[in-house]
Amino acid sequence: MMTDAEHDDNSYDDAADETIRACLSLNSPQSFFLYAGAGSGKTKSLTDALENILNTVGPELVRHGRQVGVITFTNAARGEILKRVSNSPIFHVATIHSFAWTLIEGRTDDIRSWLAVKIPDEIVEKRGKLSRARKENTRARYQREIASLEGRMAALKTITAFTYNPNGDNFGKAALSHQEVISICSDLLTTKETLQKIILAHYPFLLIDESQDTITDFIDALLSFEEAYKGRFALGLFGDTMQRIYSIGKIGLDKVIPDRWEKPEKLMNHRSRTRIIELANKIRLKVDGWTQRPRQDKPGGHVFAYILPTDTADKSEAEHKICADVAVRTGDEGWREPEAVKTLTVERHMASERLGFAKLFAAIDPVSELKTGFKDGTLAPLRLFTERIWPLVAAQQNEDQFEAMRILKAHSPMLNQEKLKASSSESEAVMEAIRESVAALMTNFAGGRDPTCGELLMSITKTSLFAVPDALAEALELDPLAEGEAKEDTFMKAWCQFLNVRFSEIQIYRQYAADKSRFGTHQGVKGLEFPRVMVIADDGDQRFKGLAAYEKLFGAKPATKKDRENQADGEETSFDRTRRLLYVTCTRAEECLVLVIYSDAPNAIKKTFLNEGWFSADEIIKFPL
Repeated sequence: MMTDAEHDDNSYDDAADETIRACLSLNSPQSFFLYAGAGSGKTKSLTDALENILNTVGPELVRHGRQVGVITFTNAARGEILKRVSNSPIFHVATIHSFAWTLIEGRTDDIRSWLAVKIPDEIVEKRGKLSRARKENTRARYQREIASLEGRMAALKTITAFTYNPNGDNFGKAALSHQEVISICSDLLTTKETLQKIILAHYPFLLIDESQDTITDFIDALLSFEEAYKGRFALGLFGDTMQRIYSIGKIGLDKVIPDRWEKPEKLMNHRSRTRIIELANKIRLKVDGWTQRPRQDKPGGHVFAYILPTDTADKSEAEHKICADVAVRTGDEGWREPEAVKTLTVERHMASERLGFAKLFAAIDPVSELKTGFKDGTLAPLRLFTERIWPLVAAQQNEDQFEAMRILKAHSPMLNQEKLKASSSESEAVMEAIRESVAALMTNFAGGRDPTCGELLMSITKTSLFAVPDALAEALELDPLAEGEAKEDTFMKAWCQFLNVRFSEIQIYRQYAADKSRFGTHQGVKGLEFPRVMVIADDGDQRFKGLAAYEKLFGAKPATKKDRENQADGEETSFDRTRRLLYVTCTRAEECLVLVIYSDAPNAIKKTFLNEGWFSADEIIKFPL
């Protein structure tokens, strides 16, 4: 039976949900910004609002062929929302890129006009870089890029329809990139009245989850659209500016929300135990003074800060010992099980070294244009290995011929539909070629070998078992000269180095990119929760120093001149970024949070923690003991 305390906690923020329901009226739509902190049930408020729409104005929306637009941050979140509303057709639930493409798909002339301006600008930019380049391979790369852009420009007039895949690769002169789709949509939203009228007629409401991390240009365009059609259209933003973790998100979103909007708040934290919420409230205090209320049925909880020397020789071993120490202090034996502890690092290279895909990381991540795709697992050259080669090898090793054939039918050019419809003798010849190609691939694993990605790529290329992306095909030709011809071309050098990576690292990376490993990044766990969380704060192990500055935030190092200038100008500082990252990671913990800090100024950090009231003296441990 539910106690009074539980009932009060469960209904504490009901007023916020009532406000949202009132805003979603077809007769008088009202825009709103729901301010909801970590663990407050923000996504539940969104799905409850959708269920209410379904049960009230749903039939009217169906009669008039209208929909409610819902933008989610991930495909996983999209799936959960659709499941909650039983895949009702009145809801158009999509990620931002997919939704933006829906708005502009088919507007060929508008897209062509936009590209006709943008492509020449890019050519001018590339020519400027070419004129400054001194290395022959760098010059050759810019020349290739300029030629590609010129070819695309020349083909514009002949393109009858532009293409785009929000979840995969976009190749060819008619294909739009992810960034282009957002930029085009944002521009057309503010300049094309015909598009605005179409959107207004189709969508009475547009709701955006994780609005603080929605791409700035797009959110600005939507705010402009809402201003133009207020009273006829409602924009609903769900989020928490303290949890903005990506630079693409709009800084100070809450400060540009018009006064006429409704601004409901959810103050309960249903996720974490009391001690963790107390720490999170202290971390946030100097930002906006906003605090959360813990559930009465979730008292207690643990927080610890372990401080280790910067030059700790074996950090993985030290962190393992810390987990054992936490198990003793809390009586929770789960801390002795590596897979039961979620370890969060600022940068992926910290996880790559601890998990075992450091060589893969070192090859690909340093190249800026590859970084995003590497992070989310969408790089076409890597997907050849993670979504084609690895599943096929696993199926063969498991003697699962049904799964192997499924993979080949889905991805192998040797087994396309046309060939499958051929005569029986021709089909048998195709199948024999397939068997020989797969057998050739599997010889690389004979005797328990761990082949390089280059060895597997050579096998694939010889038999045409799978299509090989251009970057890998070129790297395969350059590989013997990786320290020569490709040396100064960072893009090609990355793929040449990749060819020397052992295949075993692909599986580890595959699990990590899908967030199925015990490690995660500070940025990658937004919206998730775990019983036991270890946060690694190691400024010395960061390759990109501007991402986080824990020792500054913790009082071990002073603010820089740039920090002081940014603060004076009202701009974001490294203190601001780090505080937000710390808040997001701390609030992932349900039962116990451990902060591991590498610093040579333990006394200064301890003093800050005590003065700020973040940790008590017995919660701060200098390690080794």
